[in-house]
Amino acid sequence: MSRLKLWVGLIVLFGAGVATGSVGTFLYADAERMHREERGPAAQHDRIMKRLTQGLSLTTQQQREIEPILSLAHIALLELRFSHQGEIERILSKGMADIKGRLSSEQQSKLDKMYVELQQRWRLSHDYLETHKKSAKL
Repeated sequence: MSRLKLWVGLIVLFGAGVATGSVGTFLYADAERMHREERGPAAQHDRIMKRLTQGLSLTTQQQREIEPILSLAHIALLELRFSHQGEIERILSKGMADIKGRLSSEQQSKLDKMYVELQQRWRLSHDYLETHKKSAKL
């Protein structure tokens, strides 16, 4: 009977470990997904404003006055970046071609996927720029 209790205890302990690992993995993956969503240009703008507010102890009035200035600067920086987009893509394409020559086919596929994700972030930034350029009256 004590052997049976030992095995049941071990099975329960193993099951609890599997359940804990599964829940932990789910929570980690969900947090990572949320973090990825917080990387866009709007999130960047919000992080900068939050950092300024906390770091400088801005009053509500100062926040209202500074936010449009920050928006204009952010838009101007995005415009500068996109004005050089062609050059950036040429440099990246050459670099990727040079790198791919040293990678396995599996690694090349992963690199291609990483580049597609980068292009998606660029599109998100470009859409943000077009939307906010009109509202900021640049």
